[in-house]
Amino acid sequence: MRFTPLAVGAVMLAVPARAEVPNVVTDILPVQALVSQVMQGVGEPIQLLPATQSPHSYAMRPSEARALQNADVVFWIGKELSPAMDEAIDSLVSDGETVSLLHLNGTRELEFRESETFLKLALVENGDAHDDHDDHADHEGHEEHGNHDEHGHDDHEAHDEHEAHDEHEAHDTHAEEIGHDDHDGHGEENHDDHAHEGHDDHDHDGVDPHAWLDPKNAQFWLSAIADRLAAVDPDNAAAYRANAQSGQVDIDQLMADVTTQLAPFETTGFVVFHDAYQYFETRFGLTASGAILAGDAEAPSAARLSNVRETLHAHDISCVFTEPQYNDKVVRAISDGLSLHSEELDPLGAALTSPDYTQLIRNVADRFEACLSSS
Repeated sequence: MRFTPLAVGAVMLAVPARAEVPNVVTDILPVQALVSQVMQGVGEPIQLLPATQSPHSYAMRPSEARALQNADVVFWIGKELSPAMDEAIDSLVSDGETVSLLHLNGTRELEFRESETFLKLALVENGDAHDDHDDHADHEGHEEHGNHDEHGHDDHEAHDEHEAHDEHEAHDTHAEEIGHDDHDGHGEENHDDHAHEGHDDHDHDGVDPHAWLDPKNAQFWLSAIADRLAAVDPDNAAAYRANAQSGQVDIDQLMADVTTQLAPFETTGFVVFHDAYQYFETRFGLTASGAILAGDAEAPSAARLSNVRETLHAHDISCVFTEPQYNDKVVRAISDGLSLHSEELDPLGAALTSPDYTQLIRNVADRFEACLSSS
């Protein structure tokens, strides 16, 4: 049977036009995983920042900038995590919507921990010793995590300046070695130039941006993402909201499992590479004893390395964490002569083969269990 051109036109008119799916861009893999969950069966967002590198100092490629320019909606953590992306959004995104998840009303925000309350001993930086403070660990104003003093290390004593420098002068060279690994061709070219740029934007003063490591935040964000996409693309609103609800059920099970998994380690001390895990810690009852990096991109001083080493020794801590986005030379330096167990925490999901938020959190929990159970 042959159709005349008029008949073909009538058939085409009878078929409803398929709604165009919005161009959606995300910053880091954890956000990509959440947005992908909401968009499942409808479309796929574009992830800009690679999980193999620190978002604190990453410089975008031209192709990534073009994706941002063409975006209808951008979901990202916020400028506290990626200052360079903040600048790119200001200059490139004119018609699209941008959603900073960190600053949504309903996100649980934590202030950065001060070094002296975090380590519970005096840190000697720039030749000045700081007094201990015992009353900041509760992070006043955040109601869900006010009980962690009972899990902390309240007996940490301050060490004077001479102890901080007594036997570890050899670590001066290691402070210069700290940095980012060269992954996938992005390494030294980007990071040598940018490792310290924009650091004032995330110098551990203000809101800690690593909020995706609290699954409660992720649950809330799923709804917020679905609502925003439904407003932009009402034809697929039902799918977005159903997908978000499914993801929230998965996160309920995730939190129950991880709470049980990590319950035996509430009083076990450990040292992290940089202070990125307090959202995870306060959700699951853990308390870090210190961080090797004072900030997200700055090299630690020899005095700080000595203090971290002294913390490990004085409080019989044997668990130290590394991260795939940073080289581990400095960890090897402070480990010299100490009996330590090291595990690699992956807060950005560099080891994941596909974006999967619940798997990312389970992987972090597994690494905590592996390291803390050795203590």
